[in-house]
Amino acid sequence: MQGFAPLREEAELRGKLIKAASERKAPPDEACKLIDNFGQAELKMIKYVEANSANCGIAPQVADQLRTGHKNTEKMQKQVCAGAQLAQARGPNPVPGDATRRVPAGPVGDFGHWINRQVP
Repeated sequence: MQGFAPLREEAELRGKLIKAASERKAPPDEACKLIDNFGQAELKMIKYVEANSANCGIAPQVADQLRTGHKNTEKMQKQVCAGAQLAQARGPNPVPGDATRRVPAGPVGDFGHWINRQVP
């Protein structure tokens, strides 16, 4: 378990960076990168648990929970990064109030204000 703690701390740190970016309404491209970094940290934890669960006595449901969380992260990343691409295509002056719906908050923040916008 000594090897798992630093991986968990890294994921928690990256999650806090996402939350802070959401609170300050960081640009979507920044959020996309932060979510990608968080996803990479999740993958490291998953790989560690899968490789060491038998030796460390880690319950099988831990890996399942991590995989489920990572699927949610991947979904959020796709949505936010699509919003970042859309914002980049629009340029610096998007149409105000063009968000069509909000996405429920993910495990570390709400990036709904960047996604699912209509193209003017």
